[in-house]
Amino acid sequence: MGPTFPVLRISDIVDSQVQLLNHLGVRKLHAVVGASLGGFLSLSFATRYPERVGTVVPIATGLETTILQRIMNFEQVTAIESDPNFRGGDHYNGAHPESGLALARSIAHKTFISLETLQQRARHEVVSDAPPFGWYSMNSPVESYLLHQGRKFVGRFDANSYLRILDAWQWFDLLAETGAKSFGELFTRNRNQRFLIFSIDSDGAFPVQEQKTLVRHLKAAQVPHVWITVHSDKGHDSFLLEPEFYART
Repeated sequence: MGPTFPVLRISDIVDSQVQLLNHLGVRKLHAVVGASLGGFLSLSFATRYPERVGTVVPIATGLETTILQRIMNFEQVTAIESDPNFRGGDHYNGAHPESGLALARSIAHKTFISLETLQQRARHEVVSDAPPFGWYSMNSPVESYLLHQGRKFVGRFDANSYLRILDAWQWFDLLAETGAKSFGELFTRNRNQRFLIFSIDSDGAFPVQEQKTLVRHLKAAQVPHVWITVHSDKGHDSFLLEPEFYART
């Protein structure tokens, strides 16, 4: 029997952050900023502790886990837990589930960058004639690129840590966390805050429609907000690769 983990919820992480702020004697933050899954954290903090933050900056995120995200996250969980080396998470004294973790990364990677950028980067990858797993011989640099990204990832990430991130993502439910019956009701508590929302026009992980929905609810609740769309060919990873687009100039 391997280790068992309690469900990790975004609200639990936020509560831990608030406990730390209490310990440090910090009563109110000037701003909370979060990108991607961190955007879930910023929204959870802002709506559950509205009196403790003035400005909210969600970047390339949304209000909920979409059906496509839920499917892809489950595919990644399955890839890792199906690896015979995973052993229920108790793999630290033996071989690690590198194949499963690499596959999980490949599943997600295509949403982190735009398909155009992926194709451009893949042109620089070497296509091997040797089948990487069995009978199938790769015949495209895109395949080689995804295989390379997956194998590179396992050198810097732990399978259990990755699963915990996916767990928090899958269980995110802002309305349940806050006890609100609707997003309209929820955001009425944020009228004394200011929101700055960033979208990325080539984002495949959190498409612009997700931020559009957030902005619609903020507008209906009369919450002051500014919505900026970044035009980039880098996809979801733009906020990591092009920080100058998200900073004051």
